Amino acid sequence: MSILVHEVSKSLGDSKVLDRVSFYVPEVSLVALLGPSGSGKSSLLRIIAGLDNPDCGSIWLHGRDMTNISTQYRRMAFVFQHYALFKHMTVHENISFGLRLRGFPHQKIKKKVKDLLDCLRISDISFQYPTQISGGQKQRVALARSLAIRPDFLLLDEPFGALDGELRRHLSKWLRRYLKDHKITTIMVTHDQEEAISMADEIIILKEGRLLQQGKPKNLYDQPIDHFVGFFLGSLIEIPQFNKSFENLAKDIVQPDDDKKIMTFTSDPIWAELFENRAINKYQFFLRPYELHINYQRDSNATSVRIKKIIYKRTFVQLDLFVTSFSWNFTIPIGYQASRKLHIESFIQILYIKPRIPVFLRAYPLSKKLVSLRK
Repeated sequence: MSILVHEVSKSLGDSKVLDRVSFYVPEVSLVALLGPSGSGKSSLLRIIAGLDNPDCGSIWLHGRDMTNISTQYRRMAFVFQHYALFKHMTVHENISFGLRLRGFPHQKIKKKVKDLLDCLRISDISFQYPTQISGGQKQRVALARSLAIRPDFLLLDEPFGALDGELRRHLSKWLRRYLKDHKITTIMVTHDQEEAISMADEIIILKEGRLLQQGKPKNLYDQPIDHFVGFFLGSLIEIPQFNKSFENLAKDIVQPDDDKKIMTFTSDPIWAELFENRAINKYQFFLRPYELHINYQRDSNATSVRIKKIIYKRTFVQLDLFVTSFSWNFTIPIGYQASRKLHIESFIQILYIKPRIPVFLRAYPLSKKLVSLRK
């Protein structure tokens, strides 16, 4: 069951919430909608669900124009941030409500609800009421209620926003498998870029009501269409600005002037090869952290760096580093296991970095586009 959003626009007063948004979600795919607050993600979900009408444009479900068709005929379930649980019903009754409404046999309802309670780890609250449970539990009850009726389409607005840690990771993996096994086409709004990259078949980036880019998570991460998308999907390491052309720098490398030796980023032989034949005066270059190899052992083919600061985050270690030879300050996040392998004992310790091969050089030109140049 595919979803086609065609030229959808929506305004609230003088504010343009959505501006000619078009995209296609293939059958049984999970697409993640990403974007900053106010980019139109939740408004778009409500229009697809049939809860709001677009000013113009159309919504097609499995090849049928459903723009003016009521919500109950769209075979669609949705979980929005307010959950909308029935306060007078227990958790068990909330989840079974849609099945009872459709006339399912009692034993089938009982088994289906029990399976969902177990999978979402909420069996212990099955006979409590919504006012007696936490936000994270309400979120899982709302998700279970939506999945119980086995819809063709599922819309999720921050489905795990109230969860954290191991439980969130477990349920993300479980939900992806469940949706594939039951052939449910899904659009999910999330603010968690890592969650989107790990769960989604495709990612859509919205900004100020406009669609900036759609594609496979790895393609968007490696080849963002512009500067905003590049930084929004994860850390980028900015390469130092260039003040000289590569041709002049090459002369300094081959025939250096001992009395007046120039040391800049591309005059370092380790990096000069990477930028050969690049228009280095017209672009600002960026690398992803994974494209830098960092080691504690002396390496003649690597650039030495000093440690300025170490910050321990919840899931990674942030290293603030400084290359003295050409005054390059940059920050690199690494996992805790990788940080232990560096054997860092003091701030005076020297580390060594070099670009991994292959590398995507992301170039930010004057036209404000972030171009990926494969080396």
